[in-house]
Amino acid sequence: MKFKTIVITRKKIRLCFSVLLSFAICAAVAFIVAKRPVAVFKVNDDIYKEILSEGLPDNGKKSPDLKAVINAILGFDIDRGETIISEYMSVFDGTTDEILPEENRDREDSPETEENTDRHKTTDTEEDGNTSEPPFPDSARIASASGLQMSNATKYSVDLNALCAEELAFDTDTDGPQVLVMHTHTTECYDGDQANGETERNTNEEFNVIAVGNEICAVLEENGIKTIHDTTYHDYPSYQGSYTRALGTIENQLKNNPSIKIVLDVHRDAFIYPDGSKLRVACEQNGVSTAQVMIVAGTDSMGLWHNNWRENLKFAAKIQNAAGIMYPGLMRPINLRTERFNEHATMGSLILEVGSNGNTLSEAKIGGRYAARAIAAVLTAK
Repeated sequence: MKFKTIVITRKKIRLCFSVLLSFAICAAVAFIVAKRPVAVFKVNDDIYKEILSEGLPDNGKKSPDLKAVINAILGFDIDRGETIISEYMSVFDGTTDEILPEENRDREDSPETEENTDRHKTTDTEEDGNTSEPPFPDSARIASASGLQMSNATKYSVDLNALCAEELAFDTDTDGPQVLVMHTHTTECYDGDQANGETERNTNEEFNVIAVGNEICAVLEENGIKTIHDTTYHDYPSYQGSYTRALGTIENQLKNNPSIKIVLDVHRDAFIYPDGSKLRVACEQNGVSTAQVMIVAGTDSMGLWHNNWRENLKFAAKIQNAAGIMYPGLMRPINLRTERFNEHATMGSLILEVGSNGNTLSEAKIGGRYAARAIAAVLTAK
């Protein structure tokens, strides 16, 4: 019988040690992640189960696998970059670096700033307001901005005022539909009896962001801009994967309507303070309380293809400038994010956060109409 000699070298020892260390690290990470929800959410078991059930494919599944739990905690599918959701966004116009899923926003402390405190002092009203509208600013004013505000969560250096002065890369002078209005988180709703539980969602389109989208579409159509409103529910019955399903809707609409150059994904923001009060972003327009609007622009910072993100941001800058001229105080600073948010689909794709969970639906409708008029001003100036 012959025996094979095995030579043990330092290289082999280091290799074995590396393999064993890798397994140990993976096991430790898996253990920490599995335990993390109890430490992070700090809520009772019923609420914890509710949080997980929103993100799991099967809401009735009692024993989700580890990947499903991780996906629910993160808020997106770790295997699919497109599902990163807008809940990973700062909620105070850049005044905080805290990044929280929406399901957890109402359970984390947030410093009260003077700006945020003032927002709660705005007079509440359910009136539709004065319908008199300011004239559209001329194209020179829309393209000549100074002092535009932006919350930049990326490492990119951006001159927003310079971008605003550039020409848009797309042309909307077509016979077919030019704008698609849709909602990744279709069930998002506003403050009041129509809100359904802590997550403040409602499947009745008379109360959720679809109602705001209807206002936006009506204003664009009134100004000769052909618009499609896709009211598909992407976050119900399963919340997880909303952005993936929304991308499918966008791609189908672009295939059927190649004239579409602009995609407006209409949402509403959300935050709940430790005392239980909700974030309310409001200003006064024509003597009536109006929800403020925040434009969210994505980038390719996370490695997902989005070469034209500066074109989207250019469009956002022009809208921001026009709205500032027409409705001072309406717009919150533009939110430039590392995530893509499906905005790679066109050169005119943006998220519109109309109001927050502390605003009324009436306030949001008014804010949506005014933002739409600013968009119409930009497009007609083009």
